Amino acid sequence: MLKYYFRALLLFGSVILFFAFLGCLIPRSFSFTSELAIAGKPEAIFAQLNSLENWPNWSRQFNPAEITDLKMQFNEQKSGKDAALSWTDLRGKGKIWITKSTPNQRIEYATDFEMRPRMFSSFELVENGDTTTVSWSSNGKLPWGPFYGYFGWLFPSHMKTEYLMSLEKLKQFIEAENASAPAVTTTTEFSLRVLAPQGV
Repeated sequence: MLKYYFRALLLFGSVILFFAFLGCLIPRSFSFTSELAIAGKPEAIFAQLNSLENWPNWSRQFNPAEITDLKMQFNEQKSGKDAALSWTDLRGKGKIWITKSTPNQRIEYATDFEMRPRMFSSFELVENGDTTTVSWSSNGKLPWGPFYGYFGWLFPSHMKTEYLMSLEKLKQFIEAENASAPAVTTTTEFSLRVLAPQGV
């Protein structure tokens, strides 16, 4: 009877090793994009994205109400290239810094997570009439490991959803700001020229 248990255990272990080996062979690279149209001009949206101090206004990752024990620290560069944010929470610690900033058009940044390879991301802003489409993209590679290959299948889908939820919050923030802004009134000046009667 004991030998049957031993064979079953050996078979189970062989299956685990097979899938672990297979997981090591699956590509760990990822790339994904989420996008959303927001009613507003690129300038207002860019201001929220280009300053890391504004990210708690809309980013789920840096919302103290959603992330337990979140602590953030910003460097002296408040916005644009070289602006940086370091954070710690229950999940670990990390750092984000802006590597390139093209006003009202594009922002590129890098992210370091604890014990994970660096991730590269960007925001692309395209104006279309009264709306601006924001495209948020990321690419990188998951850590090496027997099961990260399988996780790589789920990771992009999960992160696209997370990005879209943050973009929805950005949309609500920008559109609320637009609604609360004072209305702009225009006045037209008319000039009246009085012509004197001829021959007077």
